[in-house]
Amino acid sequence: MRKKAVIVVIVLIFITLSILGDRYFNRSADSNTYSGTIEGTEIPVQPELGGRVVELLVSEGQVIKTGDIIAKLDDSQAKISLDIAKSQQTQAQAKLNDLLGGARAEEIRRLEHVVTQAKANLSALEPNLKFEEDNLANNQKLYESGAISKQVVDAHVNKLATLKAQYQGAQASVNAAQASLDQAQAGYTQPTIQAQKAAVDIAVQSVKTAELGLSKLIIKSPASGQVLYQNVELGQVVNPGTTLATILDPNDLWIKIYIPGAKLSQIKMGGTVSIAADSYPDKTFKGQIQYISTQSEFTPKNVQTKEERTTTVYAVKITITEGKDQLKAGMPADVTLE
Repeated sequence: MRKKAVIVVIVLIFITLSILGDRYFNRSADSNTYSGTIEGTEIPVQPELGGRVVELLVSEGQVIKTGDIIAKLDDSQAKISLDIAKSQQTQAQAKLNDLLGGARAEEIRRLEHVVTQAKANLSALEPNLKFEEDNLANNQKLYESGAISKQVVDAHVNKLATLKAQYQGAQASVNAAQASLDQAQAGYTQPTIQAQKAAVDIAVQSVKTAELGLSKLIIKSPASGQVLYQNVELGQVVNPGTTLATILDPNDLWIKIYIPGAKLSQIKMGGTVSIAADSYPDKTFKGQIQYISTQSEFTPKNVQTKEERTTTVYAVKITITEGKDQLKAGMPADVTLE
């Protein structure tokens, strides 16, 4: 009697496993109904820049909207970079304004003083130069008459050469000072102004780049949905591309079922199906075939007979087109092909 009871239990277990196994592999020999689990699209929230997480503003299970702040990263360095960029822009713009407005009055007065001083230095050298030229002429006559030696004449020649070099240097200083004054009074040349305008444009772009970098340290939700996972902790240092949180999109629900290869001819892309969920036993919902895999799954290693080939299955993705406000990710459901 005890042995018979054990046999009955084993048979029941075998039957149960067979039923569950058939449901797991989504196959039904007598109908076009296949089982699956409703799933939703998971959206990872990832920063473009790295840094330390200083604020976490969502928690698992929270419903959020597009644009809601998920987290904030440390922005102290980014703010410094922005301040530097703004300062450089201010300096570049001030220099451009100065070029466009002409030289400042005090700069012109300074250059006028430089010209006056250079001319005064030149004027001071002129009498000495004239005196030494006359003196050398007299010494040459005395040398020709034998009154003085050649060494005396050579000394005067060297002295006059030195004085002429000083005079030429003073004349060059006058010319340079006058040129600077003329440029200041006439204004700067067009190439100089254009170069400074380019410097201002570069500074403006640097400010925009710094502002963009600062804004990217505030991580916002790319979509509305429910926070499925919080993947980091407060104070954690993250790299660019690290998943901070995972959002489940409730408006993009779908089911994946597996169809035997022998029944692929009964379905087509865009085809309509009926969906029944255990949570709503008296209702059915519509779905649409979005994807049919071209690769088989659960295929035996050695397929020899036609019966064995029927165990080959193909993944089919069904998009839920109605009942999204009732159906939820994680619900078991049955899909019936129409």
